[in-house]
Amino acid sequence: MNKRYVALMFKIFIMLLLSGFLTTALIASLHFFYGMSRNDYVNMFDRIAASFYEALNYYSYVFFDLIFVLFFVGIIFCFLLIAHRYIRYFVKIEADLKKMASGELSKRVEVKENHELGHLAAQVNQLIKKLETTVQEERISEQSKTELITNVSHDLRTPLTSIMGYLDLIQRDQYKDEVTLRYYTDIAYDKTKQMNTMVNDLFEYIRTKNPKLVLNKEEIDLKEIINQMATHFYLQMKEANLNFRMSLPEHEVKQTVDGEKLSRVFGNIIENAIKYGSDAPHIDIRLNQLNEKVEVEIRNYGEPIAQAELPFLFERFYRVDQSRTKDTGGSGLGLAIAKNIVELHGGEIRVTSDQAGTAFYVTLPMLKGH
Repeated sequence: MNKRYVALMFKIFIMLLLSGFLTTALIASLHFFYGMSRNDYVNMFDRIAASFYEALNYYSYVFFDLIFVLFFVGIIFCFLLIAHRYIRYFVKIEADLKKMASGELSKRVEVKENHELGHLAAQVNQLIKKLETTVQEERISEQSKTELITNVSHDLRTPLTSIMGYLDLIQRDQYKDEVTLRYYTDIAYDKTKQMNTMVNDLFEYIRTKNPKLVLNKEEIDLKEIINQMATHFYLQMKEANLNFRMSLPEHEVKQTVDGEKLSRVFGNIIENAIKYGSDAPHIDIRLNQLNEKVEVEIRNYGEPIAQAELPFLFERFYRVDQSRTKDTGGSGLGLAIAKNIVELHGGEIRVTSDQAGTAFYVTLPMLKGH
């Protein structure tokens, strides 16, 4: 039998006996003083002796009558029998909580629906579940921070090493002529721009990852944003021998959005489409209204992405082709930033890829106000 259970039951039993003793003493005192008040003896000692004798006689023949004793014992027995149900469950809850406190957060308190303490057990389980979720989130957050630092350090080290290497050659005059010098400085400059892009993307990723980020929303026609993007990428499209095929509704499609950040979303997707979709001459952009949602589709016709890669496409620093250099693969944060921005707008972003092309879908709710 559980020692804790036995100890609690024993304490209750002692408290009952103590309560009975105090009650008995109180009744005896009242009877004693009552006897003193009605005795006719002049001598105080005689009055006390007579009152004590009457009290003793009362308890001998009346108070400690067999029926009363059995009644008193029955009360104690019934009380302990009822208390047994509560004490046993209470000890079980205490034991389970002790295991949880030792680190077994997966442990749960047994919930008895027909028990008065069952509600308490259910509340404890909810509390532990929230605590377990919080601890898990903290672990993931800590792991995420470690991975972020590791990835940033690795991605910045490569261009920084190149910059330092070429500047060291220039510092030591290790070049043949002005053409070689210009070649070294161009490489160092390109690597510096690459690092600048990576740092800017990192800051943007961290900012957009914050769910409390305040968006500068205003009512904007999505057609206008898409047309601006087409103009912005005109030269890059021309150099890649690509052109836009746009399917936009004739009427305005107004949304309450942060135009600058939403442009960043479409820009990141279009940049990927230009890099990896040059196998075909077109990039398609479609704007559709679906019930209470607006959907923007951007499709390129490059080599399909493996289905196993699609779930990880919006993770930070993830590149579909791990063998690509940073010059063609970017910082690995573009799509992660796009996902964060879309989710801040209450929308979602997804991707499909097969022989019919790789399509990114940005879906936004029909917001009516800020």
